[in-house]
Amino acid sequence: MQLSKEKLNSLPTGPGVYQFYDKAGRILYIGKAKNLRSRVKSYFQKTKDLIESRSEAIFQMVGLVRSIKTIETDSEIEAVFLEAQLINQIKPKYNSRQKDDRSFYVIEISKEEVPRVELRRARNIDLKNKKFYYFGPYPSGEILKRALRILRKIFPYANCSTSKYHKAQKLCKSCLYGDIGLCIAPCEKADGLLNCKKQVGYLKDFLSGKKQKIIRSLKLEMTKLSKEKKFEDATIIRDKLFALEHLNRYSIGLKDSFDDMRAGSIFARIEAYDISNIGGDFAVGAMTVIELGRIEKDEYRKFKIRSVFGSNDIAMMQEVIHRRFTNNWPRPNLIVIDGGATHLKAVNSVLSELKISIAAISIAKGPDRDKNEFHYSSPEVGKYFQKNSKLTNFAIVARDEAHRFSQNYYRKLHRKSLRK
Repeated sequence: MQLSKEKLNSLPTGPGVYQFYDKAGRILYIGKAKNLRSRVKSYFQKTKDLIESRSEAIFQMVGLVRSIKTIETDSEIEAVFLEAQLINQIKPKYNSRQKDDRSFYVIEISKEEVPRVELRRARNIDLKNKKFYYFGPYPSGEILKRALRILRKIFPYANCSTSKYHKAQKLCKSCLYGDIGLCIAPCEKADGLLNCKKQVGYLKDFLSGKKQKIIRSLKLEMTKLSKEKKFEDATIIRDKLFALEHLNRYSIGLKDSFDDMRAGSIFARIEAYDISNIGGDFAVGAMTVIELGRIEKDEYRKFKIRSVFGSNDIAMMQEVIHRRFTNNWPRPNLIVIDGGATHLKAVNSVLSELKISIAAISIAKGPDRDKNEFHYSSPEVGKYFQKNSKLTNFAIVARDEAHRFSQNYYRKLHRKSLRK
């Protein structure tokens, strides 16, 4: 559907969340933006441009859109948390990856004596564990880290284990975080533990979209402290209020359009593979990952070659691919191989044997190591790359990162052998 220019141009230009509705009034998709008008308009391009720049699923979704609703927020930070909150509540069809992908991040807040705030991968925890509060999931760990760094300045909290807290309490000495104002330092203040829990309570309210509740509470506290002539404490509350009411000063890196995410929307998870060895000695394989346009180093994997002896890179690559796909790791949307057409054919044979259908490409550097010769598992896959330079560049970055990672692993094993 092509919405009228008047409708699109009337959308707000500030940060917030947008919702796409179908003709039955169901929400199809929820997204966040630094500039709502720019982000929403990026979906309603000419049909040809939309097909080339987005995934098939996005193209289909846009065809179902009949109306749009936007919710403005005071800051980018609030847009991040509101989007996650609404997706969890409504569970729109085209947000299925954020609902289900266990590689996404959650904020974990413990119910211990000293509450701890941690960033976790959803797949590494039990979200039903009653010992914790969970918020999320959130697709971008980097944006989430930036947001939490800002919020911790407003709501400082202790983030140490119970045993570390008791040890510091005996010494009556705070750690570095207490010295720089990121921790209430309950270990050296009589009312510190109670205040720490209060700050974490404010943080939980903020993550739940209850900023106005926090502001009302802080204003009442500031008034009370002023009446009691505790002006220094009242000033601290005043500064918190100012920071909360001016969160729009902070930019955490939301994008205004999908220009930098086009490759991510077509192939959300890209895995790249390379082999390193000299004459078959210390042979290793490496897997690197790019998700939604971002390098995800904690998803990388290393493989010591077990079944191939002598110099046979193709057989080694087959072993790595076979071992990777017999593990229960998140499936990629695209496989990138450092090698030529023969390497790609060998990889496709393993995938076929395992009855797995995934788009794959190989990129060869050529005899002089100065080219990027692309080979595709099918003509359809090739079409995605022919008119999309950003996707091509993503693939090359993925290939180069796999080469770097495998080389480093090979050198590490080689150096280790020399020390024996």
